Amino acid sequence: MDEWLQTNKEQGELCGDLVFVNKKLYIPECLRQEMLRKCHNNKGAGHLDPTRTIKLLAKQCWWPGMRKDARGYVTQCELCAEGKTPPGKPQGLLQKVVEPMRPWECVAMDFVGELPPSRGHRYIWTILDLFSKQAHFVALPKLPSAEKLVDLYVKHVYRLHGCPDKIISDRGVQFTAKFWGKFLQLLGAERNLSSAFHPATNGGVERTQQTLCQFLRMYTNYRQDDWSDLLPFAEMAFNGAVHSATGRAPFEIVYGQEVAPFPRLPKWKEGEGQTDKEWPAKIKQGWQNVVEALRETQKKYKLFADRRRREGDKLGEGDLVWLSTKNLKLGFPSKKLAPRYIGLFRVAKRINEVTYQLRLPKDLGKVHPVFHCSLLKKYKGTLDSGEQ
Repeated sequence: MDEWLQTNKEQGELCGDLVFVNKKLYIPECLRQEMLRKCHNNKGAGHLDPTRTIKLLAKQCWWPGMRKDARGYVTQCELCAEGKTPPGKPQGLLQKVVEPMRPWECVAMDFVGELPPSRGHRYIWTILDLFSKQAHFVALPKLPSAEKLVDLYVKHVYRLHGCPDKIISDRGVQFTAKFWGKFLQLLGAERNLSSAFHPATNGGVERTQQTLCQFLRMYTNYRQDDWSDLLPFAEMAFNGAVHSATGRAPFEIVYGQEVAPFPRLPKWKEGEGQTDKEWPAKIKQGWQNVVEALRETQKKYKLFADRRRREGDKLGEGDLVWLSTKNLKLGFPSKKLAPRYIGLFRVAKRINEVTYQLRLPKDLGKVHPVFHCSLLKKYKGTLDSGEQ
């Protein structure tokens, strides 16, 4: 006899071979898993959420701890894990990428395109200093190879600003190539690549590109074939405007003075000019003010961003996870009917608070194995931690 019935005989009412508790059919322990499968996995049940699965059960039967058992069963359901996106805010609180202390110490870059032809150009290479927010916009006929990118960097960035400490980019073939990596070693620069399918890692340059495209929309002609002629003006306007993160114009931070985009109006002259000794001190004091402004802005950005996010699952090396199919090409006839997650995959390494490296099978192709936690879902089933 069922263990609960043995100790609670007075609560049950016999009706033939069946037992009812409070006029609901009592399910013995040996049949509970089967009942859970019927009320959750069955096509008529629909793999619904825990609350609705519990309500469906409660209409027909009862057993002690039924709600807890139902929630545990639905949480561990692998089909639900594959086919459903978690409700609510995305995982992963905002993290600080870098904290530069001087101009052109940390550089971010990306490409805009493909655009309509303009004097033989189809792409724009955007280079951004993450300290001063100074940017350069370079028109290109096509996406460059790693060798060509090195040549462009020397001509457009190195000759003006010297060697950086870090260069941040996405995972384009130019930036992941060994040739580019060797060049950065010669510069003494660290290569920082964004995690797979997470452009927010390079959010500064992404926002700069939005501003650039907005400028070009304002001034390009109807045929949109003159945008390459507008890039010098876009660069002047962007670098001469006060940036919200620093409270200063990029030109002022880098050069210690404003650069006029058009002839200046007369100004009131007051006092003597600065001596040679005062000039460097003023520049360095200005940089310290920028560092403080960037830190304060970062706090505000994080506070605002984290309102729309939640802390991610705590994952460790060896944990099993599901991987989002949002950015993967899996060959299904319709992406709408395809699984939302695939897996299971094991965590190979924890990169930082929100980024993890997975052990991926070869049949996923050249997908980079490092992912932001917003694309991962912790496995909550009963597989042994040693199984794959």
